[in-house]
Amino acid sequence: MTYIHQKALSWRVRLQRHFALLIAGLCIGCAVLGAAACSGGMGTSDGGSGKPLAVADPIPVKVAVVIQDPRVASAGNKRLHEVFKTPGYNFTWHDPHQLMEAYRDTLNAVSGGAVEYEIVKVIDDDLFFTRLKDADTLMTKEDVFTYLADPNWETFREKGTTFDYAALIDHYGFCGMRDRGEIHEVWVWTFPFAGMWESTYAGEGAFWLNSNPVEGTSCIDLLTVMGLNYEREMSLALESYGHRCESGMRKVYGRWDNHADEKNNWEVYTTIDSISKGYAHIGNIHFPPNGTADYDWGNTTTVTTFADSWAYYPDLMEANPRQVNCEEWDCSHLGYMCWWYRHIPNFEGLNEADGHLNNWWHYVVDYNNALKLENQLRNGSK
Repeated sequence: MTYIHQKALSWRVRLQRHFALLIAGLCIGCAVLGAAACSGGMGTSDGGSGKPLAVADPIPVKVAVVIQDPRVASAGNKRLHEVFKTPGYNFTWHDPHQLMEAYRDTLNAVSGGAVEYEIVKVIDDDLFFTRLKDADTLMTKEDVFTYLADPNWETFREKGTTFDYAALIDHYGFCGMRDRGEIHEVWVWTFPFAGMWESTYAGEGAFWLNSNPVEGTSCIDLLTVMGLNYEREMSLALESYGHRCESGMRKVYGRWDNHADEKNNWEVYTTIDSISKGYAHIGNIHFPPNGTADYDWGNTTTVTTFADSWAYYPDLMEANPRQVNCEEWDCSHLGYMCWWYRHIPNFEGLNEADGHLNNWWHYVVDYNNALKLENQLRNGSK
């Protein structure tokens, strides 16, 4: 792992979700730092016939991490995350160095060995790529300190912020790193209201990844940039990654319509009881199988789910359903994130019925490479 000390970056939590999820996801004192946040398995597995396929070989994923957490000289040289508070709250924000390691370990764990994230470069910097929407210049760290010291973050809330992805990518040379195979993606850990999307793509053929692609870069291969907020706990970072998964799998299958008569496998995976009574499977990132509203991870209503059948993918026989409620994932945001990820197919080979890989993680971490393997397996199976 290479450390580079320069001057850091930023992100944007969409204003609508910022305070709603702060209340829903607040988890002060959660023991998620410094180790994988998810523990245990994904429940019983008696939903299919035959033996599960072998897990696919692990896919190496090299990450460059940008830490935007400069020291505040006027506060005894403490880091930004140690100094500032969310208006109306007293909890201390999280150490991004610990968060990045926990994020890596958690994603590796919930993939069941299908991916192998490695942090190869850490850039601990105090250069920002955020600007107020009515400004032409990027913020300095002094600007950020000033606006975070506003009693109710008035400036951020009234003017809004935006993030210059092209400048970030160009400044650090991330396109060159990606195209030379030195990295696959970038994680930026930064302060709230820094203007970043949860995930985005740059590169040729880039598509919607929970945000419009970055324009004006020299990237040839697809580069994923994750915008992560160290004000928030691990469950929110996992939720951000989940929306990235949703966008990628919608692209793979060309549609995401849970009301469709003939559902594709992604639509089956995300089926919830309120749409298909008695035939729920896993759900989506906001709606568990028994969910009736966004962020309904604490719903105690019991429903029928065929979640266990996903251990036998692509054999999705709707047999041996179980009755579940939120106790299945400890009725918590973090618990549901872990449960959701652990059901994503991570198996070797090709699903000949739909022509896509049995390892969906491959599409999420290296979309272009996954398409190449998919085509090779399709041609080899003819």
